Amino acid sequence: MESAAVASDDIVFRPTDRLSVVPIGEANHIAEERRVTPPVSLHLPAGEVARAGMVLLALVVGSYLLWRLTEVVLLAFLAVLLATAIEPLVNRLRRGPFSKGTGALAVYLAIVLVVGLPVYIAAPTVAVQGTAFAEELPGRLATLRSEVEPLQPPALRDALLGALDRASLAARSPGTPGDAELVLVGTTAARLLFDLVTVFFLGFYWLIERNAVKRVVLQLAGPHRAREVSEAWLEVEQKWGGWVRGQLTLMLTIGVVAGLGYVMLGLPSPVLLATFAAVAEMVPMVGPFLAFLPAVLIAFTISPGTALAVLAFALVFQQIEGNVLVPRVMSHAAAISPLTVMLGILVGLTLYGLPGAFLAVPVAAALQVIVAATMRSRSHERSVLAASAATDVATP
Repeated sequence: MESAAVASDDIVFRPTDRLSVVPIGEANHIAEERRVTPPVSLHLPAGEVARAGMVLLALVVGSYLLWRLTEVVLLAFLAVLLATAIEPLVNRLRRGPFSKGTGALAVYLAIVLVVGLPVYIAAPTVAVQGTAFAEELPGRLATLRSEVEPLQPPALRDALLGALDRASLAARSPGTPGDAELVLVGTTAARLLFDLVTVFFLGFYWLIERNAVKRVVLQLAGPHRAREVSEAWLEVEQKWGGWVRGQLTLMLTIGVVAGLGYVMLGLPSPVLLATFAAVAEMVPMVGPFLAFLPAVLIAFTISPGTALAVLAFALVFQQIEGNVLVPRVMSHAAAISPLTVMLGILVGLTLYGLPGAFLAVPVAAALQVIVAATMRSRSHERSVLAASAATDVATP
């Protein structure tokens, strides 16, 4: 038999093969598929590569600075929060004879008059009541211990008694402070005053240089992203400013109402307890519960009826705060899920202590705005690409 291939119109027979029956059309298709696809070259503009490198370098340097310059970063962040809170007032003053700088100074003067003078007037009263409270605390803890001893179950009673014993140990008079303690207190007070003045100075210069900083950020973002970055910037500022103003309003309201309620209920040291309630409101999530806890415990040392009256007052006020005050005052602040807030508090507390826990809400609000803006941008890009592809397919 000859070894030549015998061909028909549709089938190719090769005697050397075991049995290879391949249609001619399919054979051509397989041959096309086996051709090597040429490599695809990716061309990136030099400007885009440089911009991406600068962003990456900025992230690395920023992370290092956050780690090394913790106190400076916290002061700068507080200054930005202060500036965003007073910026609407400064802009209103600019409609008149004030410039941005003189308007900021006028707002600072108003802050000193509205906040500083009441604090200066109330400070001696708070100091006197604080001293009296510290002297009376051991006796009140002993009275509270007698109220706790009959409680059931035993596990709860033992836990409360242990807490009271630790509080009694901490409340014992340490005696007259020495020179080292006095120097430490004076140094701490001077440091706090210096930090406060620094925050005001940085906030003033942020108001003056804000537009220049924003222009640099928009240039780094590029022409295609500038509008989205600007919108996210303004939204973050709106959230931060609304949060700061709302938080200060809530603190002032709670302090005044709590003080009046404590006076009417006959609690000792009402100004001191009201000040604690106002400061505790700064703590996210658990602040409203911590605000009235010392007042309830002190009321137990007076009588169970006084404690029930203070507890009822606290519950009624918390309902009014949660359903009336917070929705109205915080209407322009960011709505963040409780899980996000709690995670932010834990991370901030771990990294920066109590200041980090306090600043967890504005940081979470900024991250929420940035993530939402990024998702909107990607969704818009996918929509544009899909519309372009549909137009190409429809075009003959």
